[in-house]
Amino acid sequence: MRAPGIDIDWVAGLFPVLPGPGGRITLLFTDIAGFTSHTARRGDREAVRLVHRHDAAVLPAVRTHAGRIVKRLGDGLMAAFPSPVEALAAAVVMQRAAERRPPLQLRIGIHAGVARASGGDLIGHHVNVASRIGDRARAGEILVSDAIRRATVTLPVAFHARPPLRTGGDLVPVYRAIP
Repeated sequence: MRAPGIDIDWVAGLFPVLPGPGGRITLLFTDIAGFTSHTARRGDREAVRLVHRHDAAVLPAVRTHAGRIVKRLGDGLMAAFPSPVEALAAAVVMQRAAERRPPLQLRIGIHAGVARASGGDLIGHHVNVASRIGDRARAGEILVSDAIRRATVTLPVAFHARPPLRTGGDLVPVYRAIP
């Protein structure tokens, strides 16, 4: 189930992620839907198997679409991509791969904006927005900000508006991406 010989924490350390010109970057967050309840019912051994299924569905798409893993987040990860098109294309591949690996169900959120590199990590308002968009996704969904929707009109993906995300005093439009 786990891709042989891949330790994503080690690999992520080899290639620090640096934002592009002006600090702009596209961020993608994954999370395994229902992971906590699945682990409580099935135990830690099954939890490890589910994380391996996650990695098998997600890591090849990250590599293929020029992404870089920033860090693992328990039952998910944060990855950075050179463009919104690459990030959304990777997310579509990830969801299709997850469908072939039951009981794996992914929640994915994508946003682009400015971030700062700090100690091998990325921080900033737009990182938080991307994470919160991912938190809103339901099992099997890809949610994106308006910045991603506008930048990916060339992809064969439909977008359906979801309630906006409130960040401080601002509202961030959110869309469900449907391949």
